[in-house]
Amino acid sequence: MITKKTDYAIRALWELARNSNCQVTATQIAHRQSIPPKYLPQIMSELSRAGLVISSRGFGGGLKLGRQSREITLLDIIEAIQGKLQLFECKTAKLECIHLPDCGLRNIFSQTIATLESKFRSTRLSDLRLSQSARGNNA
Repeated sequence: MITKKTDYAIRALWELARNSNCQVTATQIAHRQSIPPKYLPQIMSELSRAGLVISSRGFGGGLKLGRQSREITLLDIIEAIQGKLQLFECKTAKLECIHLPDCGLRNIFSQTIATLESKFRSTRLSDLRLSQSARGNNA
């Protein structure tokens, strides 16, 4: 499941990608993307640890992407915030399932996760920028 926190992280990085020629403050990101300001410092800290964001303090400081938007995938962002993508409880590590080895759902769950991971891995932050620009949406 994609958490609200991950949604905020994706939107925050999308905002940085839209403003790649300058640094942006957390307050600006929160306002422009309707992200509650109290959540943003922790999110940006986690993104910074993953190398997706660079922050600078002081006058003229702010946030910018740690890599080019074309080098950041949705999967990078998801895993930076919530770890390995897990959609189904039975697919988490070391869960004792009473239905194994005959469970017909486990294989479907594995295929579903693989499909989503593939899509998230192939979708770059720059793709989101282009899709928004193509629609003429400056939100």
